[in-house]
Amino acid sequence: MAEEQKEEQTKEALDFTTLEERLGELDAAAFMSAERACRMTADPTPDIAQSAAFCARLAAMAMGVPYERIKTLKLQEFASVTMRTKSFLLAPLGEMVIQRNS
Repeated sequence: MAEEQKEEQTKEALDFTTLEERLGELDAAAFMSAERACRMTADPTPDIAQSAAFCARLAAMAMGVPYERIKTLKLQEFASVTMRTKSFLLAPLGEMVIQRNS
């Protein structure tokens, strides 16, 4: 019975409409935890915020689902979720650059 529930949850589509809001609730410990997990799998990305695996891990934490669940997304949805996470992380830097150059 538990196996059937698990399989049914895997088939359910995740709703990412609140992804950025949920990312905003994470703290530095979540960032460091996701980075550590990526480095333990030998992720060679020099700037960890550019790593798709790192962004997927943060998105999983924000959405309250296992990282493995994010990895089951279809390619376009996975790319969208990881790019939105990257955008969220880099937004303050982009705003600062725009303000300085205005």
